[in-house]
Parts: sequence; structure tokens; C-alpha cells
Amino acid sequence: MLLSVIKCKLVCVFILFTVKSCNGLNATTIVLNKTLTWENKELYNSFIILNANSTLQVDCVNENLNISFITFQVHSHLYNITLYNTTNVYGSYVYGTNVGLYSSVIPKIDTFFIMNQNEIDLRVYISVHGYDKYDPIPGGCNMEFPVPISPSLRTKYTSDYILVDAAPAKDPIDDECNTTDKLVMLFYKMYLPEQNFDTIVYFEGIRQMMTLEYIQSYGEYVPDNGLHNRRMLSAYPGVGSVYVAIAFSVANTSAYSVYVPTYSYACDPLIDGDCEVFDDALSQLLCACLLFVGLFVCYFGHRFFKTEMFLIGLVSGGIVTYVLIALMADLTRPALLGASLLSGLCFGAIWLLFWWFYGIPVLAVFLATLNVGFLFSAIIYYGLPGGLVALESDVNFWTLFICIMLITSLLLVSMTFLSNILCCAILGAYAVIYSMDYYLGSNLKYIVINTIRRAVVPNFNRAVLSPPFEWNDSLISLLWIALVISGFLFQHFHNYGRPPFPPPPRSVRPSMPRSMYGTAGLRTGRSPRISRQPRSTVISERSSLLA
Repeated sequence: MLLSVIKCKLVCVFILFTVKSCNGLNATTIVLNKTLTWENKELYNSFIILNANSTLQVDCVNENLNISFITFQVHSHLYNITLYNTTNVYGSYVYGTNVGLYSSVIPKIDTFFIMNQNEIDLRVYISVHGYDKYDPIPGGCNMEFPVPISPSLRTKYTSDYILVDAAPAKDPIDDECNTTDKLVMLFYKMYLPEQNFDTIVYFEGIRQMMTLEYIQSYGEYVPDNGLHNRRMLSAYPGVGSVYVAIAFSVANTSAYSVYVPTYSYACDPLIDGDCEVFDDALSQLLCACLLFVGLFVCYFGHRFFKTEMFLIGLVSGGIVTYVLIALMADLTRPALLGASLLSGLCFGAIWLLFWWFYGIPVLAVFLATLNVGFLFSAIIYYGLPGGLVALESDVNFWTLFICIMLITSLLLVSMTFLSNILCCAILGAYAVIYSMDYYLGSNLKYIVINTIRRAVVPNFNRAVLSPPFEWNDSLISLLWIALVISGFLFQHFHNYGRPPFPPPPRSVRPSMPRSMYGTAGLRTGRSPRISRQPRSTVISERSSLLA
């Protein structure tokens, strides 16, 4: 029996030695002797190259007598790694791209192992932070993460939002985690350049969110929307963002600890096309069509009035249908867009027929002004700071949204002729920059997308929008303003001397005076009675204004 046990142990040792040899186990020792400051508690940092299918053993020698515990963290780009200490068993290892473990310095610091299970060599960044006995222990009151003390953050994303979770910190004098209210956790984020997946840019962003001094310089505060140790943020696929949390002690304001920073692109750059906002053929086709339709409406919308009526009805009906179907059924984006497009075509035809039979300018323009009001409300929502508790309620939010929308519409509809030209310029210009925004990789398209998300995505009322705004967003914004101004001036000049609105092709009220649409007789001072006008001055229903 004893002999069999010895043989079994020898076999296990041989297997372990073989595995380590195959994995290419290497070892290194780092000395922790750096002097800490209040704003910078990083004891060590360095880049290393991890060979494919290898493991690196790291021993730490502590020469700083003022520290009580450390956080050992490792960061890779795109490819996951495994970090464990002593034994690679459940509860002692973490797996991901931004991983970290806690270790007390008494009796000694743990030995850490970094495992690269990928088929390629990886460049990783190692950072060690030291804290004294008064600092909170990051993740010390963890109840959800697999590691008992988990200083790492965890991110999850969908196409609409990003979730960042942190385990509650622990007061060093509270072993039972009964005083978590004496600790305050603050979250910060920093955007990386849009559509830039370069490794150097990524590591520079991670390093700028490592220490308190850099976080305060480069980070942007993420407010708490009632989710406590979780933050929900609107997703901008293809835009990298780095997140970090800091635990502060209420009793001792100089005591704090920094969690292991993490990141998200809200997509997987390793999957071809995954970082495209519109990743289906129908979305891309509609986006391309918007460019030409937008230019037409921006510069010729009022001149071709019936075409404008149809397009305004199509857009309005399409948006309403998209929201209603998304709330009632779980469909893919192409199916939603297809159903919305068909409904929009029907609604556009109905709106055109309304003008065809009744021809009331105020009502015809009212729908266009409502669309501008919707866009104006969406811009306000897009630019609002997070953390506004009153607007987390859907009743409060949509009441305010609709009020702004109606007030904008009523202010514009009072001057029907000028307001219709202005609405064509604004809506047409936004359609143009929406299409360009997709191809140039900026973020103004999310003015409308975030509003639709608020309507159809569950719990999006708690999401912090805080959109990135870089130089390309500034250029697109200036282009939008230039298109609006040039489109308004061009249409106003082009329609100078013409009737403000054409008469309807067919009216169910034949006694309705035609002077309300404007006639040549009104502009020459003659009687508005059409029967007394010369034949040459009667407005033809085949003019381009009616097209």
C-alpha cells in the first residue's frame, strides 16, 4: 500500500514537472522599494513579454516597511491571461485581460504566476501597488466574484450599454464587513481615440488610470445612478474606454485604495465587423441613401413640397413603428428596420394624401416642426450630465422630452413658410451628417440612437450617456451648422417671389379661397379674386413647387 502511494506521488511530481516544462515556466523577482506618495502608491511597474503557452513565476521582495498589503495586477491587450497565487485552484486565480490579486505582506507576499494560454506571444504590463494599514482593502467585502478578496473590476457589454462591477471595499478595522457605509466608492472613465485598437494607445490609457494623480487629471467622474457598486454606461462600439474605481474612507480622508483598471471597446476587435454600428446590409443601404435624401431635403425640400411631405411622413412613421415593435417583440435589427420602412412608406403616403385633399399649410408644416422638436429634445438628452435622479423616472423624462418637443414645434409653426424651409434645412443636414458620421467614425449619430435606446432598452434610464467628443465630432458639428445655414439661405433665395405654399391638387372644400397659399395677384396688388386675374398670372399646378 505504501509503495503504491509513493509511486502515485512520483507520477504526480513527474506530470507536474512535465507540464511546467512544456509550458515554459520562467521565474523572476521584483524588489518593492519605491517611496510612496499620497497621490501615487505604485511600487513597481514594467512591461514583459510572455511567450506562447508559458507561465511566468513572480516573487516579490518587500523593502518598504510602511505597507500592509499590496495589489498585484497584470494587463494584456485583447487576449486573456490567467493570474494565480500559490496554487491554481478555484478561488485563487482570475482570468481576463485586466487581472489583479490581493496579498498581505505578513508573513510574506504571495508568489504570483502569470499564465499565457494563447498561441501567440503577449506583451503585458505588470503593476504593484502598496497600501498601509489604514487604507481600505479593495474588494475585501466581495460576495459575487470567485476570488475572496477581488480588487479587479468586471465589465460586460451589449450593443446598447456597458456594465462595470466592483466588489465592495473593506474597512481594515472591520472584519465582518458591517461598516461598508463608512467607505465611498467613486468610478472614473477615460475614452481612448475612436476606432483605434493599437496596443500602444491601449497601454497608455491603462497607465493613465493607475494612480490617483493621473486619474484626477485624465479621468471623468461617472455618477452613481442608484446602482451602488455598479455603473451602467451607454455603449459606443469601437470607442475604447478605460474604467477604474477608488474606495475612500469617510473617517480618514487620506486613506484610499485604487482598484485594478479595466477597459471595453463595446465590441470584439478580433472579430471582423463586430465593431461596426450598422453591421447588416439593410442598415448600411439605408445609411447610404440618407446622404442623398438629406442633401435633397436640405436644399430642395420646400421647392418640391409634396415630396417633402412624403419623406417627413416616412421618417415619422418609421421611428414610431420601430419603437413600438421593439417594445412588443424581440426581433433582429434588419427585421425591425424592414417593418419600420414598410410602415413609414404607408404613413408617408397617408400624410401626402392629407395634403392632397385638404392642403392646410399649418398642419402640413406641424409634422416637420415636431420632427425638429424631437431632434432638439434628443440633443438636450445627449448632452445632459449623468446622475440626474429626477430624470431616472420614465414619467418625468418623457414628460419633459415631449414638452420641449411641443414648445419647439409651436414656436416654429407660427411662421409656416420660413419654419418649413428651416425644418428642411435642419432635418436634411442631420441626415447628411448622420450618414457621414457612420463612415467617418464619429458619434453624432448617437443623438437619435441614445433616445431610441431610452425608449426600448430595459433599465436604460440608469445609463450614463457621457458621449465622447473629439476633433472629428467637432468637424462634423461645424459641417452640420454650415449645411443648415447654406440650405436655409439657398431655399429662401430660390423661393423668393414664389407662392409660400402651393394649392392642393384636389380640395374637398372648393370654396376655400386660394389667397391663403399665395397668388401672383397678391404680389402685384390686384384683387385676390382669381377670376379677375390675367391667365398668365394664374399659378400652374404643374410648377416645380408642387412636385
